[in-house]
Amino acid sequence: MLSFEWRELEALCDRLSMLRHRYIEAQRVKHAGLMDGLKTEIAKARRQRDLLVHHISARLAVVAPRHHGEPAQDPSGRDDPEPPGDTGARPALREHEPLL
Repeated sequence: MLSFEWRELEALCDRLSMLRHRYIEAQRVKHAGLMDGLKTEIAKARRQRDLLVHHISARLAVVAPRHHGEPAQDPSGRDDPEPPGDTGARPALREHEPLL
């Protein structure tokens, strides 16, 4: 998961909070025009936040199986992933082989 997506979500939530506070203040002073504009801005910010949450959730759903030992869906759509290359790791020792 890219950290900028989380930062963007945090910024959208902060913006929503600020807009709601401004809306409450506009209600307090009975400024109808400002209230209408803020309602529109709040609705727009909520839609953006919902889309971003959906996007992040979809990406997490793809990444999560890898962390639980299940094979993840290959983004390329292939069913046969390439075999792993030589990692340079030593082969595992058998039980009857001496350690020295």
